[in-house]
Amino acid sequence: MATPKILLTWCRLLIGCLALLPGLCQANVQDLLGSPYKVAFYEAGYLYSNGAGIDKDVVDELKNRGGYSFAYIERPRARIWKELKEGTLPMSVSGLRTAERDEFAFFIPYIAQKNMALVTDAKYTTAATLLQDETATAAVVRGFKHGAYFDGLIDRLRARGRVNEVLTAHNLFLMLKAGNRVSLIVSQPVFYVKELDELGLTDSVIVHDWEPEQPPTALGLILSKAHFSEQAYLNMKAVVDEMKADGTLRGIYLKYLTPQQTDQALDF
Repeated sequence: MATPKILLTWCRLLIGCLALLPGLCQANVQDLLGSPYKVAFYEAGYLYSNGAGIDKDVVDELKNRGGYSFAYIERPRARIWKELKEGTLPMSVSGLRTAERDEFAFFIPYIAQKNMALVTDAKYTTAATLLQDETATAAVVRGFKHGAYFDGLIDRLRARGRVNEVLTAHNLFLMLKAGNRVSLIVSQPVFYVKELDELGLTDSVIVHDWEPEQPPTALGLILSKAHFSEQAYLNMKAVVDEMKADGTLRGIYLKYLTPQQTDQALDF
C-alpha cells in the first residue's frame, strides 16, 4: 500500500510533467477523459454552408474511422485563426499552411485548390491592368491567406487604400452582385462555383487564372499544438491518408464537384 509520502511524491511528479509538457499532457488528458475536441467551421461555399459540405463530410468520416469525439462550432475565419494561435481552439478545417502558422499548429492536407481572380469588368485581364486603374478595388475575407502571388497583389492594393475586408466569403459575392462595390475578389472553385450559381452571377463574373504555371495549393485540417501532440497528429494524418488512398475523399468531393474539379482537388 502506498504511503501518503509516496502519493505526495507521485503527485508532484505529475504536476511537473504537466508544467514541462503542456501540449502533450493536455492532449493525453483530453483523450483519457473522452472530452470532445472543438472543431470550428466557417462559411465557405461547398466546403461548408448551412451545416453541410466537404469539410463536415471529411471530419465526420475522420470521426467514424478514428473513434474521435468532436464538438462542431461555427466561427468567423479571423476569430478561428486568433483562437488557434492563442491555444483556446483545438481544431479547424481547410487551412493554408504558412511558416508563421507552423509555430502553433499541425496541418493535415486533404484537399487542393487553386486561387483564381474573379473580376466584374473584362478590361481587367491581368493583375497589371487592375493595378493601373486607380479606381479598382479588391475585397478579401479577414484572416484569409491566398498564397504568395495574390497576397502580394492584395498588399499592394491595400497600401493604396483599395482593399475592403469582410467577415465571410459569402459577403464577397454579395459585393460582386451589387455590381459597383468591388472590382476583384480572389477565390477557389469550392467557394465560387456554388456562390456564382446561387446568386445568378455565372454569366457576369469573369474568372481568370493569373498563375497558370502554379499547381493547386493544399488545404488541411488545422490541429493546435496546445491540444495535440506530434504523435496524435501523425495518428490522425494516417487516417486521412487512408481516406485518400481508398477513394473515400474522391467520393466526398464528387458529391459537390465535377470529375475535373475533383481530380484537381486530389492533387496534393
